Amino acid sequence: MRQKRSGKVFLAAALVLAVFFAWQGSGKGSAREDEKVFPAAAWIMALEQKDTGAIKAELNARDEAQRQQAALAQAQQQGAGTEGIQAGTDGQTEGSQDGEGGQEEKTKPDPADRADLKRRFGQAVIVGDSVAEGFIDYEILDPSSIIAQKGLRADSAGPDIEKALALSPSCLFLSIGLNDLEYCEGDSSRFVSHYEARLQEIQEKAPELPVYVNAIMPVLPAAVEAKPVLGYVEEFNGALKALCEGMGIPFLDNGDILDGHEDWYQKDSVHLTSQPYPLWLARMEEAAGL
Repeated sequence: MRQKRSGKVFLAAALVLAVFFAWQGSGKGSAREDEKVFPAAAWIMALEQKDTGAIKAELNARDEAQRQQAALAQAQQQGAGTEGIQAGTDGQTEGSQDGEGGQEEKTKPDPADRADLKRRFGQAVIVGDSVAEGFIDYEILDPSSIIAQKGLRADSAGPDIEKALALSPSCLFLSIGLNDLEYCEGDSSRFVSHYEARLQEIQEKAPELPVYVNAIMPVLPAAVEAKPVLGYVEEFNGALKALCEGMGIPFLDNGDILDGHEDWYQKDSVHLTSQPYPLWLARMEEAAGL
């Protein structure tokens, strides 16, 4: 009986050991499969073998590396944006310079100077042709101080002079003759006969009004080459000066302000840019004591 019981005990113990080792083998296989399915499992298991200080240091190092990488990317992006802005600014600057070059003929004096010119000129009035229109085009004077139109000639200026007289000006400046060169076909005597008629009309209607006659502004050789009749400017001015002297009317020859300044002419070599107008106006102001 004792031998049978001993055999049964031995058999039971063997079964228990077999079950235990089978369970241990199953657990290890599952761990290996977890490592394959979850790659982070190995890193977690490795961390379990470290102390908390080492783990914290490693995590801090990883966070710092990520922060530095993000800061570098942001700096690069900002740098690219700044270069784009600078390039755009440079482009605008160049465009502005090009624009100024294209508008060189329309360059205007300083606004403060224009205001002072208008104030000093007061109630004086200018009657003239397209060259005189520059006082309006460049805003040197107020339109109320200028009665000018393209193509105006001495023979046709009567109505414009009447408009000027209706303004009761303090003094009257005439700037007529450019168009007469072609209209009179280079005949200066014909020109001065028309001019004399206008001056007499003024003296009859406003005998106390101070009147000043401007010479025809000179033109460049290129203009004479294109239209030879423009070459009579000097002859016409000489005849006009003699007429004024005979009538006791001041003659203002301002052509010298253009000497050495071919760049003060527009492309047609006849009309002027803005630069000479303040100088021309100063001459008229000086002559009239404005």
